[in-house]
Amino acid sequence: MAPVSDTAKPSETLRTHLRAATMVAHDLLDHAMQAASGWQQRQDYARFLALQHAARAPIEGWLKTHAPGDLCPPLQTPLIARDLAELGVAVPAPAPLFTLGRAAPGHALGTAWVLAGSALGNRAIAKAVARIGGGEWPVAFLGDGAMMSFWQELRARIERPAPPAEAAAATQAAEAVFAHFLAVAETGHAPDRTLESADA
Repeated sequence: MAPVSDTAKPSETLRTHLRAATMVAHDLLDHAMQAASGWQQRQDYARFLALQHAARAPIEGWLKTHAPGDLCPPLQTPLIARDLAELGVAVPAPAPLFTLGRAAPGHALGTAWVLAGSALGNRAIAKAVARIGGGEWPVAFLGDGAMMSFWQELRARIERPAPPAEAAAATQAAEAVFAHFLAVAETGHAPDRTLESADA
């Protein structure tokens, strides 16, 4: 299959473009997370949460430094830490630094899109966790309403065509975030990843 271009078509919404551009990466991550956790026992769920915390911590740090306030999703790592504590599991060390190089317009948007969009998948995972865990496993992270609210607000921003440079930078950032998560899921840690800004 030919790779999807970073450049969105003039009539294409940014959301449609991002979904098409990252479809393969998204599927790979879903499978990797499933394989990494197993989803059969309490320790499987704890491992999933630990992987999520390790991956998200450096991304949240990057957003805090580089993203405007309206593109900073609600912090998820404190919620994950709370769930891990209830499971009696220590918070893991964060994955290595997440960076996009010199920040470009669109980088924060693409990064926020991946984190916020994951809240949709979390709803489905929460149902599985409730079933497998008999309703006894903590779900502060999976059931976070603040992230869903942020996602709804973000949708209004991405349900429109974007300038080519912004679309390209958003796509680069989204791909980098997926690669970061995938590395954590597969190896337990992520390599440093640097992208040149779209207008470099």
